[in-house]
Amino acid sequence: MHVTPIGVIRTPYASKYDAPRQPGADDRSHDAVIELDANQNFEQAVHDLEGFTHVWVIAWFHRAGGWKPKVLPPRSRVKRGLFATRSPHRPNPIGISVVRLLRIEGRMIHVNGVDLLDGTPILDIKPYLAYADAIVDAGGGWTVEADERPRYDVVWQCSSPENDFRTHVERVLSADPFPHPYRRIKQHPELGYVLAVRDRRVQFIVRDSVVVVVAITP
Repeated sequence: MHVTPIGVIRTPYASKYDAPRQPGADDRSHDAVIELDANQNFEQAVHDLEGFTHVWVIAWFHRAGGWKPKVLPPRSRVKRGLFATRSPHRPNPIGISVVRLLRIEGRMIHVNGVDLLDGTPILDIKPYLAYADAIVDAGGGWTVEADERPRYDVVWQCSSPENDFRTHVERVLSADPFPHPYRRIKQHPELGYVLAVRDRRVQFIVRDSVVVVVAITP
């Protein structure tokens, strides 16, 4: 079995903590560009693709390392079977994403709504067909339980940070403020809880359905 990437995708996400966890499941929706390789006649291969509003992007998670049969996904508080999740750490680290097709310029395919890291190798592109791909009565498995959890209100007792940082903190804490390695939240014996965001630490406490941010430190 031989697999050769057809190009790479350029996105604003440098690390896994920057990227949305799923396309369409996050309020962020950034543009990205799939750069197809040169000298492969890919300019002809994309003919007629612009008539579609969405495409499937099949990618290789080149920065994923190893895999385990049980994993702790972002939306769960208990470990789940790997094949019941979309963890990038798989026996074959292949990912699939539905993205909005914006335009095509030669070998450059402009899309919106990606969850892939910058430089991710792209294996294939296929048109999204609503009549074949959309299953309106599909069951959500264990994710239904996560969807039914109450959301939390975030209150700031410290000075408000810049908008992008504040938006990220509120997005994470309003969904689930309890310890999780993906969300980079740990319990602290004296400070309550601490959320790591790049080079800063957000200290907060939880009171019923309210998250109170008390400090931001280096």
